[in-house]
Amino acid sequence: MFWVEKDNKKIGQFLAKQIDQAYASRRQFCREYILKAGEQPDEEKIGNMSNRLSQIINGNKSIQIYDLPYFTDLLGISCEKILSAGEYSIPIQNRVTNYSIANTENPDEWERYINRADKLILNTDEYGKTIIDYALEFKNYGLLKYLIEKNYIWFDSKRNRDYQLTFGAGTSIQRRKIDMDFGLEQELKGEDALRIKLIMLAIENQDLLMLDQLRARETPQLHFYVSYGVASVRDMEMNVDEKLIKCIASSDIKVQDYFTDRFEINDLGKGREGRTVVHSFMFPFISALLNRLISENSKFAEVAIKKAMEHNKEVYKCLCEKIALVKNDKRYNNAYMESLQNRWIYDCKERFILKENGNIVCFLGYGDTFISNFSYITNITTEPILKKLIQELNASCDAIRKLKENLGEVIQ
Repeated sequence: MFWVEKDNKKIGQFLAKQIDQAYASRRQFCREYILKAGEQPDEEKIGNMSNRLSQIINGNKSIQIYDLPYFTDLLGISCEKILSAGEYSIPIQNRVTNYSIANTENPDEWERYINRADKLILNTDEYGKTIIDYALEFKNYGLLKYLIEKNYIWFDSKRNRDYQLTFGAGTSIQRRKIDMDFGLEQELKGEDALRIKLIMLAIENQDLLMLDQLRARETPQLHFYVSYGVASVRDMEMNVDEKLIKCIASSDIKVQDYFTDRFEINDLGKGREGRTVVHSFMFPFISALLNRLISENSKFAEVAIKKAMEHNKEVYKCLCEKIALVKNDKRYNNAYMESLQNRWIYDCKERFILKENGNIVCFLGYGDTFISNFSYITNITTEPILKKLIQELNASCDAIRKLKENLGEVIQ
């Protein structure tokens, strides 16, 4: 049975503990109280409220009836629990949670939740979900964009050393020191799935600036290849995300144009004399995207194939140039090396690395290493123009694949 604690000092001590756990300061709580009451928190109002709260906490005044709705809402506890100094409580349905905040479109509520002293936003709930999971589920793009624009979360640390499973995703929201590192921080650091889901939401909103900020065409694996070298890295899975491909293929032309553009990755300090080497890539799942555009009779398919074919031909050209540098190296022109026929071919084959998973190609040149990718189409079409373009693109792909075995024929 519910009962009211008669000692105001005990109620005040319990209330103080709840406020200190939920807010960075009691002054902040007073400010939120005033906002919740529909007023603007100027210095005078905050001062008056602080004095009244201090008297309640010290047991000099009792809580008034008009206080209870605001206290229960701001602290997420029932009035029974407050009036019994924590001895009695009933579950409340309107408590603030990851689920409820992710369902709102009010920036003030988002900010209050972020600034809670207990940092609930960093925790997973009883279903193992963070606020980001729910925001993606509800397609609350406004909340996700707010968190990114305010630098509360990021999906790119812009520090290559952080790139491994993600682009160095993280959060600036600081957990209390007594807590362990889990929940939102771990989810951001541990996998790339959240970034991919947000990319699909940005596509739906046709937000090209956000796509660029999320490095939507790139994967952490590509940066890992560039930073550590394809030869020294185990075959990394380049699994196609079919939902992402479908999302791009069903979007408008400007999004499809974005995903079929080439992009560059800088390889700092790997060139001769420590200079930066720039590697050009296409979307790692470009082959799957081209196949999808063809199967859906997309109006953009012709442009997309031409862009991919141009990239394939450029890759082939760059590889031939790297191979020619090896053949023409002066070390192969002395008397001893001439006695070892085609020694340069053996050397080139050792330097030439082809990873079918993802169609990644690498040539370990003298000074500068070349890394890129290429595309291939498996779908069939009866459209004459597309059919011819597909044959030409696949021919350029076959030329890259056969280059390693036909070195002597290519470089005369």
